[in-house]
Order: sequence, then structure tokens, then C-alpha cells
Amino acid sequence: MKNRFRFPKWTVTAFTALLIIVMIITFVLKQNNPEWQLGNTFLLSQAIALVLQIVLNVVNWRSNKKIVILMTLFISATILASIILQFISFNLVYN
Repeated sequence: MKNRFRFPKWTVTAFTALLIIVMIITFVLKQNNPEWQLGNTFLLSQAIALVLQIVLNVVNWRSNKKIVILMTLFISATILASIILQFISFNLVYN
């Protein structure tokens, strides 16, 4: 019973790692471009998303219910997709 739903649980953890990578890239871009005014806003929204991702990870790893695990996977994927879309759309428009 302990090894059930390993793939969705590890996927949510991987999404959290990807979010951290996007945050690091945003931070580096902000440091290299000090006049980038939206950098702080992006970092704030990414930090809020990271807190939500960590909460989802905790809920995900403690649960054994399929619906809870799949719900956290869906919410996690939605959060990551919105952060990546925000990052890409800003870089396409302003670069």
C-alpha cells in the first residue's frame, strides 16, 4: 500500500523542482538586468506558487486516496503551467 501512486507523487515533486529552476532563472535575469521592473513582481508570484507547491507536496505524500493525489497533481500542473506561461510571454514581448 505504501508504494501506490508513486508516479503522480514524484511528478508533483518534479514540478516543484522545475518551479525552483524557473525562480533561479528569473533571479539571474533580474540581477543581470537591473532596470527590469517586473522582476520583483515575478519573483513574488513565483514565491507564492512555491509555497503552494510545497503544501501540495506535503498533502500529496501523506495521502493514500487516489482523488486527493490526482487533485494535487492537477493543481500543481496548473500552477507550474501558469508560472511558465507568465515567464515565456513576458520574455517574448519585452525581448
